[in-house]
Amino acid sequence: MHRGAVNLVSDGEGRGTTVTIRLPLSEPPPMLAQSPAAATAARRVLVVDDSTDAADSLAMLLALEGHQVTTAYSAAAALETAERLQPEIAFIDIGLPQMDGYEVARRLRASDRCRAMRLVALTGYGQPGDRAQARRAGFDHHLIKPADRESVDAILAETPPDGQLAPRTGNGASAGSV
Repeated sequence: MHRGAVNLVSDGEGRGTTVTIRLPLSEPPPMLAQSPAAATAARRVLVVDDSTDAADSLAMLLALEGHQVTTAYSAAAALETAERLQPEIAFIDIGLPQMDGYEVARRLRASDRCRAMRLVALTGYGQPGDRAQARRAGFDHHLIKPADRESVDAILAETPPDGQLAPRTGNGASAGSV
């Protein structure tokens, strides 16, 4: 099964035993294809979700790809963190308690310091009406939970580097994205 060998040697009773186990080295796994996000410059990312498991999982994935990630577990924390750190992109859960993700997006779009930030809605709802509501609130993208890595990476790859984000007016939605 493992193509190895076990050898036992003893000089007799009470004299001990030497056990030698030989296992062949396994071939290293093939290199994983580098994701589009890993091939781009690191981004400042804000992940907002009241589910700490969901927020921390996405944050860990993004951090492993080299991004600077901050998490917020409430709408109030998200707004304060966004104003203070000015991330380039924010992944925001729609179903936040006290203030939903739509209102968070509207407030970020109204802020001079956060207006240019890319906003990604994270939700369990994916009907056309849900996407339209996200667009009206100011989201650039709409992902269904759990968001797949390829979609997240594609959004990160198309997000311009810091300093190239143009301030937005109106609802801030990119054509065809939401």
